[in-house]
Amino acid sequence: MSSSGLRWSLARTGHLARARFALARRTGWPVHALAFHAGLAAVLALLVRDALPPYPYALFALALGALLLALPLLSDLGAILRHDEGGEWIAALPALPRERTLARALHLLLLLAAFVLAWFVPWAWLAPAGSGAGARLALPALGFALILALATLLIWAQQLLLARAQSLFVLLETALFLMVVVVLLRLLGGLPELAELQPGREGWAWQPIACFARPLVQGVGSAALPLVSVMLCSALLLAVPAGEARHGQKRGALERWLEPLRWAAVRTWVRSDERGTFELVFRALPREREVALRTYPILGIPLAFLWVGASGAHASGEAWRADLLALLCFTVSVYLPVLLVHVPLSESAQAAWILRTAPSSESALVGGAIKAVFVRWVLPLYLALLMLGLALAQAGLLLRIWLPAVLLALLLLRLLYPRCVRDLPLSTPPEELRADLDWVGLVAPLAVGLTLLAVLANRFLTWPVGLGVAAGLVLVEVMLERGRRGPPDRSLGG
Repeated sequence: MSSSGLRWSLARTGHLARARFALARRTGWPVHALAFHAGLAAVLALLVRDALPPYPYALFALALGALLLALPLLSDLGAILRHDEGGEWIAALPALPRERTLARALHLLLLLAAFVLAWFVPWAWLAPAGSGAGARLALPALGFALILALATLLIWAQQLLLARAQSLFVLLETALFLMVVVVLLRLLGGLPELAELQPGREGWAWQPIACFARPLVQGVGSAALPLVSVMLCSALLLAVPAGEARHGQKRGALERWLEPLRWAAVRTWVRSDERGTFELVFRALPREREVALRTYPILGIPLAFLWVGASGAHASGEAWRADLLALLCFTVSVYLPVLLVHVPLSESAQAAWILRTAPSSESALVGGAIKAVFVRWVLPLYLALLMLGLALAQAGLLLRIWLPAVLLALLLLRLLYPRCVRDLPLSTPPEELRADLDWVGLVAPLAVGLTLLAVLANRFLTWPVGLGVAAGLVLVEVMLERGRRGPPDRSLGG
């Protein structure tokens, strides 16, 4: 290619990249997610800075950062390559495929750099005494090299598995969520052993990440691998093919097993003006690929706590069973904001006119969606916890807290829906969905409050009091249900 041709190609790539950044500004940058990562990094750095020397401290930051930043890579950031944000408009522009690919890679790298800085800058700023200025400045750069290598691996896995084994990819995401929680708990519990690690004498599990931490203590001469990984992974990212979306999924065994719950809800709970939205959300939303990829893996978090609790059963006796089940029964509701924010998501959003022109009130559309989410997602989770409690011989505990926990989840679902859902169900394409949850003002207080409530319920809630609390929650639900009734002929069309 001549110099003028190269100059014009770079110019077209720049225009495409600016168009993507403009679209990102319109749909919203992930400010809340960045603030969450920065706040979590600061808290953890303050917890371990006095217990770890500079090298184990950097190793801890890099290892945990790789685990935590892998989560958005498989969900929101990975969606950049699963979908072409510009859609048909960018495809119609006079640009070569490699220029479109380069623009998408630049978009991804910018967002990746923002997440890397949000995570590693607090670690560098709060580094323990003995960390020089050069090491503090090098930590974010080495972190970017590590996360870029991880991003390349995960994005290629995404492209290969989504085309052939979508369920396997969802299981990979779930396992990653589980690993994040387990590794975090193990690392925080093993700080004395971690503090004794020295460069070149790490355990085998640390070796890949240790290669990125050694330049902090051994100088620039040991930075060959991070530099090579940056160049190689950048080239591999440019070679990633654009993902082709597969709309919907076949009806699976889980949907057939849940059919009795749907039938019972339709006969006894769902009103006639809510039936359309209920059926649409119940049947169509689980078949949306992006909903499955972004919400199902979070179930790995309660599985991780179950794993940690089970592995420590020999040391804590039988008391851990009741504490763990009580915690899971109440804190499962922390999952609700993440699920609700994806209710409007659909790869076939053009069909939203069905709801926009429906002769139903807004309250009926919202009510049907809430009941569908409860029957399709929340109630099966609690039934699984019920089976788990019975298998662990905790029927007495479940008699006290299970029903109040289920009813509390339903009330929280009603309260959280207007705060998390910004449009009609299945009405927003993936590239336009605003999934920036208020982690500090909503999710974190909800998690803390439900944890405290689980402790209090496990300690003080007897089965007669539990039945009384359940009756009170049922009364509140009935009152809210009656208060939400609106004129059935009011339409949301327009």
